[in-house]
This record gives sequence, structure tokens and C-alpha cells, in this order.
Amino acid sequence: MSNDNLKKKNIAAVSNIGCRRHNNEDMAYAGSTQYGTLLVVADGMGGHRKGEVASKEVVDTLSITFASNRHRLSSSSAKRMTKKAIKKANKNIYKMSFATGEFEEMGTTVVAALRGIDGTYVINLGDSRCYSYSQDSGLVRQTIDQSYVELLYENGRISKKEMQSHPQKNMLINAVGINPDVSEIQDKIIDNSSYSILLLCSDGLYNMVSDEDIAKVLSDKGLDVQAKADTLIKMALDAGGNDNIAVSIMGE
Repeated sequence: MSNDNLKKKNIAAVSNIGCRRHNNEDMAYAGSTQYGTLLVVADGMGGHRKGEVASKEVVDTLSITFASNRHRLSSSSAKRMTKKAIKKANKNIYKMSFATGEFEEMGTTVVAALRGIDGTYVINLGDSRCYSYSQDSGLVRQTIDQSYVELLYENGRISKKEMQSHPQKNMLINAVGINPDVSEIQDKIIDNSSYSILLLCSDGLYNMVSDEDIAKVLSDKGLDVQAKADTLIKMALDAGGNDNIAVSIMGE
């Protein structure tokens, strides 16, 4: 059995309000214990401070569940634990949305990566993303956006270029808290040896910074993971900062 999960990982998580929003509905988390490493990014929706309630609920539920774990995490146990936490958060958010009109129709995206001893479990609902990076493979997107424009693109209805300017580019087809039970969960297990850096981010980053520029930052050996996270945030702000921005990074 590998002691890979016992090695201390360099981690960083940063969230920024951006240049045009009045409140920050994005949340980022990165935590590490002797049993594993967890990254989470959540992008709340609903406006009027509702989205930040939803994103905080899913991040808190995942991080508390992770911090309470006292067992070595395999990819299969990571999957069970993460799914259970997201289902719990979904139930709580859905209940809150009916408890008062203030929280009506709130929800959140979530992308999480939990690294165990034999693999990294990645789960995604919505359009926040997970990227892996290695010197051999470069930047690899590990998630598929659960959005209307992604669906149109996958079905050959629009081109990659048309996705960027489509009037409904922000329309999601899945999220946490919008239905009584979560469904259409996108998840996978990736090999720990297949990446040197893992990046989770909200659309506030990838809509403003190109994959090529993200890869340049992640490949920069002169930057530690905190500096990489801060640099990515700054690049999104310098490009206009049209939305809240969240990034969570794990590196060796």
C-alpha cells in the first residue's frame, strides 16, 4: 500500500469578488490531513446574497465531512464520502430555498477533488472545472460543463467559438440545491501519477484567462502553489474581472 496520501501536499485556495460584482458568491477550499487532500470550488447562483449561502453550505459540508474523517481514503471510499456530503448539502439548500422567499431558487455549482492513496476522485455539478497539469500531458480538462451551451456544442449545434458569445452561455442544466435530489452527477477517478498539479476553478477564471495562459502559470517552476493561485486571480482581474473568481490548487 502506498503512503502517497501521507505526503504533505502544497495547497492553496483563493476567492475574489472580481471587478463588477457587489458580493462574492464563489467559494474555494483546500485542506490536507494525513488521510488525504481535498479541493473544492463552488459558484453560487441566485443573486441578492442567496448564491453565497448555497456555495458556503456545500463547501462547509464537504470540508467538515473531510476533516472529520479518521481513515485512510481509497478512491472508492473518497467517492462514497464525497457523494454523501454533496447529497446532504443539496438537501439542506433545497430546504432553505423553500423556508423563506429570500432564498427562493438559490443553488450552486460544485467541483471537488479528493486525493486518496490509489487515485483522485473528481466530482462535478454545474460548470466549475477541474484541470490537471503535468509536463508530459500539459493542461487537461477533467470535467465537462453541465451547461446549455456545452450541450449544444456536444450535439454539434454550435461551434467552440460560438460558445463564447452565445446569449445563454451562463445557463446551467445542473447544480446543487435546485432539485430535491441530486442527479446527473459527473464523476471520475484519475491516477495520482498522471498529474503534478490539480486546479479547480469557477467560470470567473476560465472565461477571462485562456487555457494556454493557465498552463503557463501552472508550469512556472518559479512560483509556489499560493503564488500560482494569486497570479491566476490577478490575470482574471486584469482581463476585466467580469465575475467572481475562485481557484483551488494542489501541487507537489
